[in-house]
Amino acid sequence: MQVSWYYRRLRSMCFGEILWRIKRVLWQANARMFRKWRELPFRTSGIAPTELVEMLDKVSFYGLSDILPCDVPHKWFNNTIAVAEKLLQHRYDYLALGEVNLGQTINWNHEYKRGIDTPLLFGPWMDYRDSECYGDFKYFWESPRLQHLITLAKAYYLTNEERYAGEVAKQITSFVEQSPFLLGVNWIMPMEVATRLVSISWITAFLKEHLKNDPQTCELVEYIVKSHVDYVASNYAAYSSANNHLVAEAAGVFIASTCFHQLDKMSSYRQKAYDILSREIIHQHHPDGVNKEQAVHYQIFAFQFFLLAGLLAKANSIDFPNQYWEMLEKSANFIAAIADDDCGLPNIGDSDDGKALQLSETDCDTVQSILATSAVLFKRSDFKRKAKTFHETSFWLLGQKGKSEFARLDSEIVLSPQVFDRGGYYILSTSNKTKAKIIFDCGPLGFETIAAHGHADSLSFVLNAYNRPYFIDPGTYTYVAGDSYRDYFRSTRAHNTIVVDGQNQSEIAGPFLWGQKANSFAEQWNNNENHDEVTGWHNGYHRLPDPVTHRRTIKLDREQDVITIDDHLEMKGRHKIEQYFHLHPECRIEKVTDNILQIENEGKRIELAIDSKFNCDVYAGNERPICGWFSSGYDRKCPTHTIVCCGVFSGSQHFGTQIRLAF
Repeated sequence: MQVSWYYRRLRSMCFGEILWRIKRVLWQANARMFRKWRELPFRTSGIAPTELVEMLDKVSFYGLSDILPCDVPHKWFNNTIAVAEKLLQHRYDYLALGEVNLGQTINWNHEYKRGIDTPLLFGPWMDYRDSECYGDFKYFWESPRLQHLITLAKAYYLTNEERYAGEVAKQITSFVEQSPFLLGVNWIMPMEVATRLVSISWITAFLKEHLKNDPQTCELVEYIVKSHVDYVASNYAAYSSANNHLVAEAAGVFIASTCFHQLDKMSSYRQKAYDILSREIIHQHHPDGVNKEQAVHYQIFAFQFFLLAGLLAKANSIDFPNQYWEMLEKSANFIAAIADDDCGLPNIGDSDDGKALQLSETDCDTVQSILATSAVLFKRSDFKRKAKTFHETSFWLLGQKGKSEFARLDSEIVLSPQVFDRGGYYILSTSNKTKAKIIFDCGPLGFETIAAHGHADSLSFVLNAYNRPYFIDPGTYTYVAGDSYRDYFRSTRAHNTIVVDGQNQSEIAGPFLWGQKANSFAEQWNNNENHDEVTGWHNGYHRLPDPVTHRRTIKLDREQDVITIDDHLEMKGRHKIEQYFHLHPECRIEKVTDNILQIENEGKRIELAIDSKFNCDVYAGNERPICGWFSSGYDRKCPTHTIVCCGVFSGSQHFGTQIRLAF
């Protein structure tokens, strides 16, 4: 199976990518042979500890530069200290495992889910997808991002207690000892190395006073920065791999080379990273601001890196071109438009819960912090209204000045656009008591040739009403190759759309690879005071011996509080047709008739009337076949109700569905 995956991956590459990959392998072979020689300049300290701190003092470091510990609100202060106390005991919140004790001496090469100690082999040649040897890569890459050390460093900054700084120094020392240059899992992926650079920059900014009297840690920081920047800059992602990975890599290099600008070659590293970021923010977004990954999580992930690089540049008189900031505002605009009133987002596309930065101990408020920061940055009162409050992350990024500017923004109502036609998302909504919001997906599968993080979800939709979720996108669950749940959660049957002959709209060719892809096309969008209406179709089933075209129209009638879904299937032969509806786990179902169901969430009911041509079944937590699951985060899943409407039909068909919001 592994050989087959590599063969399919090779077939998806152009000649230029093949040549680039050959060059990269040659670089790696050279690096492996002369590893110790290459590491030597990084081990040799070129500056005194006082010079390192002076270098940081010359950098205007986000909002931290004008924040005193006494400026931090008590709630944020207390949250930081509470989490820092746990981290002193090596108690770490590890994805789906919950709180894990990392042991007296942290093993930085350990996979915590299966309990695997990974070997110190040449990192760039280790196959992180080999779950039999290494386990789930998310469980050996999470803690080495060093984002938890930001909390400990921040606790030192707030309290001036050396025990927090001492623990940071101890962990940095053990990390460097256990992760020699280019050896082990922490040197496999340049993106992970780059993310660590962002963490190191914030850690040292919080620890400046401590570092004045800690030459050993200063030397380690210098070593990490020089070795990490050199490695990432020598191995930037390109071609089909140049998605969010390239953004993270360039942002990490840009931030570190700006903060430690006097170290050798940092000026040239920074210029290259600047050029990449300036280019990729345009290349990786549609003109309407939708990220081309077609995955909401990666929209957020890339936004954070672009924002971090942009703010640091602006504060240090470097700045990016106007089109950089214009696209960043458009991206924030899309995030605001699809977010619900509590800043929750639909699970469209892949998600692995990864973050560019962890500045707040309340990690569920990422969207709120993005919108609060963007409200100040772009003077957008609608962003402020959606964010509601000024978030802690925004405070560290923008400082007291940003907090004051947020407070001064007026409360004028400015509606976000409801159509993102280049990205393929259409938002139908009401402002009456039902507060209905439908997000209709009629966009591309994903980014570039492999569409790594896209799902086969064309013409799917999600629905919130009464500030509650009803019809949802089930999420991602896992990235592990060979896990049947990886394929299920990105399959067509895991989305609120039509499945023909049990096939996916696009062909799954690997855990992050697609074969023949569906193309989606929007035909019409009508919007007036009485209704919203959108029509789209896709050609994913044109590959069948008897080609099938699926066309769907969704109409939201504001006067009647009714959503009508019309599905048209153009075909000649006989086909099995399935219509899927996935409900949020908090929803309860009551059958009124065979084809009418009432769905209740926290006392608010809606009614689903399914076309009588279908036979309907409800699944919850089924293993064979996999059906009726919801994933709230990486490696987390729970049963939920999935309504499956099925029938076998010959010739072109029309199916009508109604969702009554008030009855």
